[in-house]
Amino acid sequence: MADCNIYLVRHGETLFNTLKRMQGWCDSDLTSQGQAQAIATGKKLQTVKFAEAVFSNLSRAVETGNLILQQLKQPVPRVRYDPNFREVFFGSFEGLEIKDTWQRIAQPQGYHGQSEIIAQKGLPEVRRLMKAADPQHWAESYDQVLQRWRKGLQQIYQQAAPDSNILIVTHGTFIRTLADYHGIDTLKNYPANASVSLLRLSSREVKFVNYNQ
Repeated sequence: MADCNIYLVRHGETLFNTLKRMQGWCDSDLTSQGQAQAIATGKKLQTVKFAEAVFSNLSRAVETGNLILQQLKQPVPRVRYDPNFREVFFGSFEGLEIKDTWQRIAQPQGYHGQSEIIAQKGLPEVRRLMKAADPQHWAESYDQVLQRWRKGLQQIYQQAAPDSNILIVTHGTFIRTLADYHGIDTLKNYPANASVSLLRLSSREVKFVNYNQ
């Protein structure tokens, strides 16, 4: 076990992104723009020597990850898929229009939308209200998302060589949750498609070096 660098990448633009629909564990393909974004990110990272690449097992993350790998100057010796790095699960709201969903969740609580909830009560309250409004109560809580993250990181950390670089391709709300937990203001700073956040992982802590670059 050793300190290592985590390059945390959001997938490229998808069909559901363009249609502004809730996209958690439900999936859709990358658009041509999303493919171009993934390729551009791969070129930005092409000189980084990665010891391992770990993709969310949702197809949009896998497609993004494979396009990134194709741009790298050195092959990655270990590539795997880990459901711990899936997007936040939105339960019964999966696939629905984003604006309508947040009106349904926020208005009965006296808010106009998700941003107002975050501004007044924080991101954990967003997750709590969604779970409470979900008729099946399947939607993930803030703590459930963090538990998945820690479980996925533990496996990476156990195998990491000193100062190695690890590529993780994951999802926007997942990354936002991690950043929020580590004290980053994400209210008007949601991870862009194919953006990169750099983290330093050690036995003592996980630290964001930069976010949404």
